[in-house]
Amino acid sequence: MDDFYVTIPYGLVVLGGGVAGYVKRGSVASLAAGAGFGGALLLAGALSIWAFTGGHSSSLFATVLQTALTIVMTIRYMKTRKVVPAGIIATISAVVLIFYVYKISKGGNEVYLPVSAE
Repeated sequence: MDDFYVTIPYGLVVLGGGVAGYVKRGSVASLAAGAGFGGALLLAGALSIWAFTGGHSSSLFATVLQTALTIVMTIRYMKTRKVVPAGIIATISAVVLIFYVYKISKGGNEVYLPVSAE
């Protein structure tokens, strides 16, 4: 599975979570964090697609973002002990981070070369 199939939906989830936190609790910090990390993950997914269509493979930007999100949400969970949203996002982020590390260790997205009809 190519990394952008995970990066883009997860970016939408993080962005949606930030908006939901703002709508439900009026938390501007939740909106800013969700928009920042979610938007950055969407950008990382778009860059990954762009690199993929150019015949290259790169998950590094998404991996750095995912590492930061995992650390931030794990620290928040440790301080608050609230499962929602910090514990859930920290856990999902850790799983996605493991996926990115796996993809990088395997050489990134598989680049498909067109088969010529000879």
